[in-house]
Amino acid sequence: MKMSKLFNLFLFIALLAIGFSSCSDDDDDDNIFINSAETLPTNIAFEDINLKGGEISGDLTWTKPVNTSELSAIVIYTSNDGTNKETKLKEIPVNDEKYTLTGINYAKYLLLVPKNKNNVEGNTFAKIELKDEVGNNVVTDLSFDDTDYAKGKIGGKLTWTKPTGIVNLSKYIIYTSEDGTTKKDKIAEVDTDIEEYIVESRSMTEFFIVVATDLENKEVEDFAKTEVKDAYEVSGIYILNSGKQGHNNANMSFYDLTAKTLSTKVFEAANGISLGDTGQDIIVYGTKMYIAVYGSGVIFVTDKQGKQLGKIESVKNGKAQQPRGFTTHDGKVYVTYFDGNLAKIDTTKMEIEAQVPVGRNPEYVRVANNNLYVANSGGLDYNNPIGYDKFVSVVDIATFKETTKIPVVINPDKMAVDSEGDIYVISNGDYKTIPNTLQRIDAKTHKVTNVGNATWMNINNDKLYIIYSQYDANWNQVITYSVYDTKTEKIITDKFITDGTVVNKPFSITTDPVNNYVYIGTSDYTNNGDMYIFSAEGKLINKFDTGGISPAGAYYASWIVK
Repeated sequence: MKMSKLFNLFLFIALLAIGFSSCSDDDDDDNIFINSAETLPTNIAFEDINLKGGEISGDLTWTKPVNTSELSAIVIYTSNDGTNKETKLKEIPVNDEKYTLTGINYAKYLLLVPKNKNNVEGNTFAKIELKDEVGNNVVTDLSFDDTDYAKGKIGGKLTWTKPTGIVNLSKYIIYTSEDGTTKKDKIAEVDTDIEEYIVESRSMTEFFIVVATDLENKEVEDFAKTEVKDAYEVSGIYILNSGKQGHNNANMSFYDLTAKTLSTKVFEAANGISLGDTGQDIIVYGTKMYIAVYGSGVIFVTDKQGKQLGKIESVKNGKAQQPRGFTTHDGKVYVTYFDGNLAKIDTTKMEIEAQVPVGRNPEYVRVANNNLYVANSGGLDYNNPIGYDKFVSVVDIATFKETTKIPVVINPDKMAVDSEGDIYVISNGDYKTIPNTLQRIDAKTHKVTNVGNATWMNINNDKLYIIYSQYDANWNQVITYSVYDTKTEKIITDKFITDGTVVNKPFSITTDPVNNYVYIGTSDYTNNGDMYIFSAEGKLINKFDTGGISPAGAYYASWIVK
């Protein structure tokens, strides 16, 4: 009986213990989070739209867990190792799928931790690795175009693209810099909504321009820079030294009108070859220069610095054609060939496009009244005047056919055209009884009128500059330098040189349409010639050795060096 009571007591205690144990387990279940893949968010995405370094902003999105029956929220934390929770950002209701971050300190990860209805967070979580998108602290695409073409000065438009994502940017500050690493002189401060600035003309003493940004009233340490290249205009005259016929010694010199310096043999220096035999004429047209070398039967096409771009060597009826004189019109270059033809040059292909027969031994060609006028000299037979031609051919530009011939004094050679289209022609005569004669051909009627005597001429601003050289009874050379007004058709002066300068043995006269200078070249056919530069008022500006024999003329050219 006692044993039965004792057994029952033990049984009661055991049952009571089991009961207490069951109650304790039930209480613990309320504090335990049962993790599974179904309780974690998926498809997590985030893009940082805050381009300020060290901060992140943007929409964090996800797909809610498959099983949300026991969940109350998703808790978002920052984490720098992707393992440990650090800063708690927000609890999001379990059925929501987005949270917007604004200006949060950057961390490498965001953790999305599920939380149950008993406020217990899971011990596993979903996560996303972050990238801190940082905007530029400086402007980009910085460039400067110098449009002040004075050498040693700069001026022009500075452009840039503003920084991306910079907050509280207050201004741009523009400086010069000697080396691109240190700022020197401040040029300007510019509002942040502007992406260009006009730099006024200034002496070029530094070689960089930098643009700094002012962020929150403090200049950013880094800055953008652009190298400044001085763009300047080179202007001057090419001098074609004809050389001595048969000696293959033609050459070109260039006289810089600004620097007042002479460079000789520029064609040879640029191309490594000789110009050839007997330089005849040069014309500068567009971006190119055309050089006729008569004895060598070649036309060189170069850029304005004398670098060869092409070469035209024309053969007709089995013989090399020899170029004499140029003119230009409407995108074409025209050249006379001494075999009696006028040729049209395609300036793009740099080749002969067409030819038309004119008179014998044509020299100069000029354009007026939609026609080409060609002086046909007829040859260089000093002992047979009958051999000289005495006509100026008129070639219609549109059809490129000769339409008529205008009779003039024998041996026509040099030509000029005034603003009204009247054509002036110098005929060399027979070098004996018929003197060098200057005639005018009326633009409309083609009537020919004698103007006087001339050996060389050139026209500029309707002023015809004339040299007449002759020998008196004692074989002393008598030279006059006169100016003829083509508007009034009268001689303005027969003493163009006003400062007493004496020019012996003149060989050519040309003019400069930009500076209105007059250039007179001299020759004794053996030694280097001289070039005299006169102002429009007839005063000597400079005189120098041309670097070659018999300067045929001075031909103005200019280009921009960048």
